[in-house]
Amino acid sequence: MRETHPAADVDQTPEGVWTGLTHHGDETGSFSISFAPDGTVALRTPHSVGTGVWRAGRPGRFSYELTEIFTPAADHSGHRQIQVEAHLEGAVYRGIGTVTVYTADGVPASTTTSAAFTGDRLADGQGAWHALVGLGATIRGRTLHPGDEGFEEACSGWLLTVAHRPAAVVVAADAEDVAAAVRFAAEAGLPVAVQSTGHGKSVPADGAVFIATGELRELSVDPRDGGTARIGAGLRWSEVLTAAAEHGLAPLCGSSGQVGVMGYLTGGGLPLACRPYGFAADYVRSLDIVTADGLLRTVSSVREPDLFWAARGGKGNFGVVVAAEIELLPLRTVYGGELYYPGEDPGHAAHVLGSYLAWVKEQPEEMSSSVTLLRFPDAPQLPEEFRGRSFVQFRVVYTGTEEQGARLVEPLRALGPEKDTCAAMPYAQITEIYQDPKNPVMAHLRSALLHELDDEAVRELVSFIDPSAPGGPFPGVELRHLGGALNRRPGRPHAVSTQGAAFHLWLRMPAPAGQADVVRKAADEVLERLGPWDTGAMLPGFMFDHDSAPERVSRAYTEAAHRRLAALKAEYDPKHLFRFNHNILPLSEDEGTRP
Repeated sequence: MRETHPAADVDQTPEGVWTGLTHHGDETGSFSISFAPDGTVALRTPHSVGTGVWRAGRPGRFSYELTEIFTPAADHSGHRQIQVEAHLEGAVYRGIGTVTVYTADGVPASTTTSAAFTGDRLADGQGAWHALVGLGATIRGRTLHPGDEGFEEACSGWLLTVAHRPAAVVVAADAEDVAAAVRFAAEAGLPVAVQSTGHGKSVPADGAVFIATGELRELSVDPRDGGTARIGAGLRWSEVLTAAAEHGLAPLCGSSGQVGVMGYLTGGGLPLACRPYGFAADYVRSLDIVTADGLLRTVSSVREPDLFWAARGGKGNFGVVVAAEIELLPLRTVYGGELYYPGEDPGHAAHVLGSYLAWVKEQPEEMSSSVTLLRFPDAPQLPEEFRGRSFVQFRVVYTGTEEQGARLVEPLRALGPEKDTCAAMPYAQITEIYQDPKNPVMAHLRSALLHELDDEAVRELVSFIDPSAPGGPFPGVELRHLGGALNRRPGRPHAVSTQGAAFHLWLRMPAPAGQADVVRKAADEVLERLGPWDTGAMLPGFMFDHDSAPERVSRAYTEAAHRRLAALKAEYDPKHLFRFNHNILPLSEDEGTRP
C-alpha cells in the first residue's frame, strides 16, 4: 500500500490517469499510466503492459516501481523493471528513473540504465482498464478498454437492440489469443462473452471479458473426398459461398450471407435447403473450441464426442469455437425465388395462404419453402410499390432440375403473383432470395415451432396484415416449412431437433428507439393469438434477447437433450464462465448425473 505524507492532499498526489513519453537512451516511447488510490500502478504502451506500486513522498513528490511485460505484438520478448522518482508540476509530472531489461528466461539482458519520464494528467481516478491491464500481456491482437478507440465498434454488432458494456475487449488475432483471454478471465473470476457478427445477441455482456473473433479468417476448401471447408470464426457465409462455388460445391447456409458461420453452426443451422439435407450441424466434421479451462480442443464424433454433440446446438455455453471443418455439397445451381401476392383483401390473402398450406403437403423433400405475411407502413423511405400495402410472399428453394422446379411451382403461379422471380440460379446467389438486411438493425425478433395449420390459423395469420386493423407496429410473420431430413436422425448426432413441428415461425418487427415496449407487446400479442398452434418448442438458432431466461432456453431442446446439456455444462464449465448467452445452467450434483 502507498504511504501518504501528512502534508499531501489530493492535488499533490498522482492519483489518476496520465499519458506521456519515456526517453530511454536513443528511444522515445509513449505510455498511459494509472495511479490508483490503493497504491497500485498500471501501465499501457503500444507493445507492453505493466503493474506495480507507487508511494507518496513529500508534498508533490512520489515514486513508483513496476514490471513492464512485452506483449506478443512487440518485436522482442521479456520484461523490464522500472523504478522512478517523480514530482508534480500542476497537471504534469516529471520523473527520473532506472530501467533493467530481462530476457524471457529472466536473465538480465543489459545493465541498468537511466530514463526520463514526463506525463500529462488525463483524468482523475484510476483508469477503467487499471485492474485488467494484465490481460494484454499475452494477447497478439488488440486489447481494448472502455474509452479506447475502437472499443465501441468492437462491442457492436448486427442486432442493435442489445448493447454490450464489457470490462474489456480482446480482438483475437488467433486461437491462442482466445485461449489466453479465457484463462485470464477464469483466473480473475470474470465471465466470458464472445461475438463474431452479433446477429444472435442475447443479453448485455456487462462486466465480461468480451472476445471478438472477427479477425479469425482462416478459409480453405478441399474438393477431394466429396468436398470440405475449414472455416475460421470470423467468416460470414457470403465468403464461404464464394470460395466453395469455385469448386462447384456449396455449404448449407441460411437466408443471410452476412451471418457469422460459427453462431449459425452452434445454433444448429436451419438451411434454406433444409428439407432435403437437414440441419447444417449434421455436416460439421469437427470443431476447434476453447473451453473454460483455457484449453484448445479439436472435437469430433470420435474425439470428445459428448462435447462435439453439445457444441452443435448448445450455442456458446461450452466454449469459444474458433474454427470448424464442414462437409460441402455438390450443388452448382438451385431453382428458387420469390412470389408476391397482394394481401389487402383478407379473403384473397386467406385463399392464397390456404393454397400454399395445401401445396406444401404435396411437395417432395427436394422442395424447401416459406411464406411471409407482410404489412408495410405508408412511409416515404419505402419503395413506392410497398408503401401502405400488404403482401403474402412465398419463397422456394428446389434442389432438383430447373424443369421439375418450374413444374412444381406452377400451382403457386396460377394464384396470380404480382412479382415472380423463380428461376434457375447459381447456388452462390441463394441468399439473394431472402434479401435479408445487410446493415445493422433495430429490430425485435421472436420465434416458435408450430403444429400443422388449419383454417382458423389462416384467419389469424391473415388478420395481422389486414389494412383495416389498427396501424403499427407492423410484424413480418415468416413460416418456414419443415419436415423431410430435419425429422431423421443425423449421421452425427447433435442437440438440435424440430421436436416434430411442421413449421418454424420467425417474427421480425422494427423497433425504433423509444418504442421497444410497444413492439414487445405487439409481438406478445401475435404469439398469444397463435398459441393454439404453438408446440411450446423453439430452435436454438432462433433465440434472441427475449429468450435469454433459462426456462425459455429449455424450450429449444427435448427434455432429455436439455438434461444432457446441463450435465455437460457442469463438466466443461463448472464455474459458469460462459453465461452471457442463451444460458444452460450447469446440472447440480443433487439433480442427478449425466444420462
